[in-house]
Amino acid sequence: MSATKKTQKQLAVLETLALFQRLPELDDDEKAVPAEALVPVLPARILPIDDLAHTTDHSNCPACKAFDAALQVQRKNISSLTFAEARLYWTARRIQATGLKPGTHERDDAYMEALSHFFARIHLRDITPGHLRAYQIARSKNVMRIDSADIQPWKRVAENSTINHELALLGRILTHCRLWKNLKDYYFPLSVPKWSPRSIMEEDEEAEFFTRGATDPQARLAYLVACLTVNTSAAGSELRSLRLKHIFLRPAREISEIYVPPEGCKNESRPRKIALNRIAKWAVGQLYARALQLGSADPEDFLFPFWIHRGKYDPTRPASKTFLRKSWARLRIITGHPELRPHDLRHHFMTRMLEEGVDPETVRAIAGHVRPEMTEYYSHHRKRVKYKAVKKMDLPQPETKKGVKRASPIPKRRSRDA
Repeated sequence: MSATKKTQKQLAVLETLALFQRLPELDDDEKAVPAEALVPVLPARILPIDDLAHTTDHSNCPACKAFDAALQVQRKNISSLTFAEARLYWTARRIQATGLKPGTHERDDAYMEALSHFFARIHLRDITPGHLRAYQIARSKNVMRIDSADIQPWKRVAENSTINHELALLGRILTHCRLWKNLKDYYFPLSVPKWSPRSIMEEDEEAEFFTRGATDPQARLAYLVACLTVNTSAAGSELRSLRLKHIFLRPAREISEIYVPPEGCKNESRPRKIALNRIAKWAVGQLYARALQLGSADPEDFLFPFWIHRGKYDPTRPASKTFLRKSWARLRIITGHPELRPHDLRHHFMTRMLEEGVDPETVRAIAGHVRPEMTEYYSHHRKRVKYKAVKKMDLPQPETKKGVKRASPIPKRRSRDA
């Protein structure tokens, strides 16, 4: 990074933090916000203070000033800000927090963006329970009437779980400025099913899926990811978090592995080492070779580097959430599975393991955290397993022994003349 760009980013961080230094403290009785504190300063990207450089003698030091400003804005009262202004404050404050994973920042940014379509111009202190309920209805239908016209503020309809997560984030912001206590008794999260199972391919469908997927170059990346997920359970953010140092490809007589790091996991039980079978080892090898071609060379570089534009990648950043979109869409078309999601193959992996008689605890150790009801469902899901279960109830076929015919449990069909 050039010195000029680094200086510009340092100034962006300082300007963002300086925005809020004149705000009143949480314990202050005066709630008014100075007009000059509300001048919008919207840097393209708010960076962690850790990215700032120190001066040799720490005199007029950008990094030290930023740490001082960050500490001062931790307890500012933002109740007089609009949500759009508070969003900038919350992002600047949160990004300095320790212990938060990159995925947490990504999800919170997405929730903030969704909330902004409704709450952007509303001051935090003016938010009412009615606003919360109206947001639930509008977000669930992706329809909001403005004056006499119906508009669609969001790209798509949101599930109840997503809406609950978005309003939970708003609740944390309002809790910070001590406003949530007046609203929480009137807020009711939308109902969410405990767990909704996904359909699993039958054995013949699985064989056809991978046979067809291997033939199309446009679906190559999705095909390799599918081979890896269906043989390891690793999917989504777990794969995107893999760096070259997490790949352990060893000679044939030794066990090859991948290590799923904590930053790619939703909870503490998911970081794990996964042994690679023959197919998974082949897929990882192909993906490793692809990463080298795209510029990943250092152990800290990512297995799936970030796409910048055609032919250019940044190996120091993980791939975006949508890095598989085009390739996976092509895989769906050529295999005839229009509804299949990459994460479904994680469930498919568990189904195969459980059907083969692998102990559920071992499945959980390989796949990470798995709900007990998920284990129970997928262990008896495919038709073959169900058929084997009912076949055990079959009685022997009727036989004649010493002239005596055994009774059959299957009633005889009556003739039409009877």
